[in-house]
Amino acid sequence: MSNRIQFEKLYKRFQPSLINYAFYLTRSSEDAIEIVNDVFLSVWSKQNRLTLDHSLKTYLYTAVMNRSINYIKKNKLETVFDDQLDTLSDFEADKSLLQKEQQIIIEQIMNNLPPKCKQVFSMSRVDQLSNKEIASLLDISIKTVEAQITKALKIFRKKLINE
Repeated sequence: MSNRIQFEKLYKRFQPSLINYAFYLTRSSEDAIEIVNDVFLSVWSKQNRLTLDHSLKTYLYTAVMNRSINYIKKNKLETVFDDQLDTLSDFEADKSLLQKEQQIIIEQIMNNLPPKCKQVFSMSRVDQLSNKEIASLLDISIKTVEAQITKALKIFRKKLINE
């Protein structure tokens, strides 16, 4: 990056995505543009001294991230993070509730499977045994194991579509 033309190409290539990244971090389009321009100004001023252990893209994204963090600290925008954490906490609570509901549905379907089908499916999906291991343990053919698993999956699909 020894001349202005190369720098302009670099700027045009990375500037839009870096602004999006800075905006994602700061939630301010004006500040995102300023942060990215500061990073490019820094790269321009250090061009003869800049040595990169990794890619230039990695360097630019790291620089934008660090400047965005500094921006947030300077402007005391912890409330933004608190709001995001609250939203995340709400999302996690909803996600946990949904997972519990899904687990109950799965258990209900499992309990309604025919006994042999339930046993084979449980050994396959819960105990994570191979079809060959299941066949050996139950003294049945691998084809029977496959048929029982297929039957269980069809029942699951049918019940889940109806839920």
